[in-house]
Amino acid sequence: MLEKELKDIWKGSSEIERIKFDLSRLMIDLNARMNRIEKVIRKRDFREIVGALIVLPIFGYLAYEIPYPITRIASLLTVVWALYVIYKFRSVQKRRIRENLSLPFKQQLENQKTNMLDQHQLLNTVLYWYVLPPYILNLVFVWSLGYPSNIEWSGSLINHLPMDTSNKIGFTIALAVFNAFIVWLNKRAVKKTLNPLIADIERVQQQLDSTD
Repeated sequence: MLEKELKDIWKGSSEIERIKFDLSRLMIDLNARMNRIEKVIRKRDFREIVGALIVLPIFGYLAYEIPYPITRIASLLTVVWALYVIYKFRSVQKRRIRENLSLPFKQQLENQKTNMLDQHQLLNTVLYWYVLPPYILNLVFVWSLGYPSNIEWSGSLINHLPMDTSNKIGFTIALAVFNAFIVWLNKRAVKKTLNPLIADIERVQQQLDSTD
């Protein structure tokens, strides 16, 4: 009975009232989705920064322990990359416009859109700043192990690193597959989550403009 009454009210409403009704529902849904994605982003940032902090001492130790010059350089550059990753996520966090309910709703929407566009840029370019640099450095690290051959090394790590060619090839392929998966995950997040969210923000903005 209630459903029939709602339909009757809907049919009897004016066009402006229908637009306002649709807009209210869209705004509620948009707000819920924004809250969910903000939580996901905070967890991701924390995870990535902690991961980069773990990389720092590991590759710092490898640069100290392994005697091969090119391997040491690759280890030190990996430390630099980890520092850059921390800087990258922290800079995006600092650029994020905080929610301010005292602002006009249109301005709040514009701020949300700006934040999501920033995330869109971050994920859409992950291949260039997050995947390729460590992939190249890891390959240089692995393939330079044992070169030059006249350097003596009897460290405790020697039996745990891919020193022969077959192991190095296997490592290269496995790492390539893993990195391709990382890129795919981020592209999928852009396509399935960020693009629809940005489109809905723009849709609400357009409807707000039409009701003015």
